[in-house]
Amino acid sequence: MAVLNYIVDNYIMIFELIGLIIMLKISAHISARMRKTTLAVIILLLITSVIIRIEAWTGTFETLNIIRPILTAMIYSIYPIILVLVMQIIGKDNFSTKKLLLLLSPAIICVPVYFTSQWTHIVCWFGDANNYVAGPLHRLPYIIFGMYMLVFLVHNFLHFKKYSSLNRIIPGYIIIFSIAGVVLYVMLNITSDYSALFSSSLLLYYLYIYIHMAKIDPLTTLFNRQSYYRDIELRGDKISGVASIDMNDLKYINDNLGHGAGDEALKTISKTLSDNCGRGGTIYRVGGDEFIVLYENSGEEAIGESIDAMRRKMAETKYVCAFGYAMKGKGETIADAVREADKRMYEDKAELKKNKQGENPNTAR
Repeated sequence: MAVLNYIVDNYIMIFELIGLIIMLKISAHISARMRKTTLAVIILLLITSVIIRIEAWTGTFETLNIIRPILTAMIYSIYPIILVLVMQIIGKDNFSTKKLLLLLSPAIICVPVYFTSQWTHIVCWFGDANNYVAGPLHRLPYIIFGMYMLVFLVHNFLHFKKYSSLNRIIPGYIIIFSIAGVVLYVMLNITSDYSALFSSSLLLYYLYIYIHMAKIDPLTTLFNRQSYYRDIELRGDKISGVASIDMNDLKYINDNLGHGAGDEALKTISKTLSDNCGRGGTIYRVGGDEFIVLYENSGEEAIGESIDAMRRKMAETKYVCAFGYAMKGKGETIADAVREADKRMYEDKAELKKNKQGENPNTAR
């Protein structure tokens, strides 16, 4: 009966988390690391919900059972770990051991405080009649949790800063409404079980990350060809000009230095172009060594300055790209501008070939 009651009380959370586990199995755009990290978060959420259920049961005893303060301390300790794990879902690499320990250090320091509070009365304790008594630092678990929420928000902002503002708004939306839910629970003294709220937030966050990754080229982290077509359709009326960029020598690098060197070249070029295409430009990898920049509400002078900036920074690398750009004239489509930009890019490529010197792998072939 206790198990059935647990399932009924947590049905929505269980439904969401099992559904998320199934999605992890069939998702094509996520890495093995992301899959394992998300699964670990799901397991911790389920464990936490069980601990909360047992703690609530011990709260019905007429006298204190020592298990209750231990379970309470476990709940306080697990929530920050869940947030840190969620932070590791995005990005290609896990935090280094040093960075992870530094990030977890406030939570780790608080663990012995929570577990000894029954005797020190620092955070909270339970009287002989099994009544809750707040200590001078009874808000500490909420402060620590709020701090990790803030770190989580900054972490997402930094990760998505090179993408559109909407990419930064969505994690903020998830966090703000999660915090609002916790605040409402505390103010109304409804329950201390936030597992269902966390599971809903995790599901939203995972779906957001998955949708985002479907739009991104996994090698260069630029927007992919699918995103290019989508943005033309949705933002076509705002696009004033386009740039066509093509890397020289990718085949030569792959054939002579290996595909690893080719991948490194593409990543270097992508970062250089992305960092210098200007605020009005959005860059896409539309082919193996082909890139397109769409400019929104940018004049020809601004676009020309963007091209010059990318050329200058590319000259500081050991790679060469051909550039061409065109404005979208009145009555013209974006496709017309792309064709004109491609034409100028190939003219630039031909000029680079003429200026080729010796067998320098950094010159056009």
